[in-house]
Amino acid sequence: MRRDSRSSRNLVLLFLSLICWISIWSYWKRLTHSWDATPEIKTIRAKPLTDLYSRWYGARELLLRHRDPYGTGVSRELQIAFYGRPLDLSRLGEPRDEERFAYPLYVVFLLAPFVHMEFSTVRIVFWWLLAITTVGSVALWQLFFRLSFSWVEFGTLSAMLLGSIAVAQGLSILQLGLLVSFLISAAAVSAASGQLFLAGAFLALSTIKPQLAALPVLWFAIWTVGEWRARRLLLAGFAATLGALILASEYFLPGWFWRYPDAIRSYGNYYSHTSLLGVLFSHSPLQWPVALLAIFVAGSFCWKSRREEARSIPFAISLSFALTLTVSIVPAVIGPFNQVLLLPVVFLLILHWHTLWRANALTRFAIAMFCGCAFLPWLLALCLVLLPSASQQHWSLVLWFAPLSASFALPFAAYLVLALMRRSPIAHAVGAPQ
Repeated sequence: MRRDSRSSRNLVLLFLSLICWISIWSYWKRLTHSWDATPEIKTIRAKPLTDLYSRWYGARELLLRHRDPYGTGVSRELQIAFYGRPLDLSRLGEPRDEERFAYPLYVVFLLAPFVHMEFSTVRIVFWWLLAITTVGSVALWQLFFRLSFSWVEFGTLSAMLLGSIAVAQGLSILQLGLLVSFLISAAAVSAASGQLFLAGAFLALSTIKPQLAALPVLWFAIWTVGEWRARRLLLAGFAATLGALILASEYFLPGWFWRYPDAIRSYGNYYSHTSLLGVLFSHSPLQWPVALLAIFVAGSFCWKSRREEARSIPFAISLSFALTLTVSIVPAVIGPFNQVLLLPVVFLLILHWHTLWRANALTRFAIAMFCGCAFLPWLLALCLVLLPSASQQHWSLVLWFAPLSASFALPFAAYLVLALMRRSPIAHAVGAPQ
């Protein structure tokens, strides 16, 4: 009887997750349509070529025509492709996004198999590739936490993730951050299974987006130093893989490493060198003490956990801290698509829901706030898609941006959950149950 009740509940949850998936994607399609249909006032807008186009075009120019993807010629051609003309940054109201090739050069090795294809084909291939790796992240975190899901439960969680604002935006613009999330989860699983060299290799590959990989790599470095003799293979795997990528890139484009910082500066100028925390405080000086306090709380726990095994809950909390801080305080990591990095926090809550819920009122409040921040975009999106098509008035556009705006609270709610979790009994657990 209990088994039938659980099966019925799981089927209901799967149905609700599909409703959420449909509502978010319908909302996202209508949001982008409404935005594109709004009269342009002061600036020109980029064509919807996706974030992948600049990386693919730069890879094609380097590998097929031996041109510098960081060079002014390629940058000019990218601006013409996106804006119809080269940008003149001295003009008032000119777009700040220069649409340059702003990744480490070794990203071209990932894109090398696609440089002979038309970009229209590449878009389709990468959409499916990123969707599959996103679902793969769910499978890897499930393996890391040693959770046993039925196919219905796994499908429900995957549908919820694919139907989130983060993944809807990431797939729409073909953001490689979704792939980085997969690589970090692969590194965690490899470390937990004792494949330390492989874990280091996955971490090195994740540096195709350095701003996303920096704090997770730092945590793995602290953890490696905690038991140096037993874990030094992780550093060897990281150094060997990253060194090979850098040297191979140097072979294709000598001196690229010294030109790359200029591309990073242009990328930072687009985001005004700010973080999500900086946006919350509107560049107030308060953001710095708040950021330092957040780093101190997370850092002190990570330092105490440095000797723990990779299968332990303290290790999982520490890695979750690194990923949550990445989304919250790292400059230029603002887009909701980066919130896919918060997935291990969800798994920690699934694994220890009953223990945490019974802990104290503050922990229950934090969990409720996290769940509310996670579900609010779905609820708002469902309400909006059920409404008649909105007009193009200013107030209606503000309304349509409500689910997107609501998603920005999730990283801060996740951090609060982790801050309270570190003092709970689960933070002293040796590992997840089999």
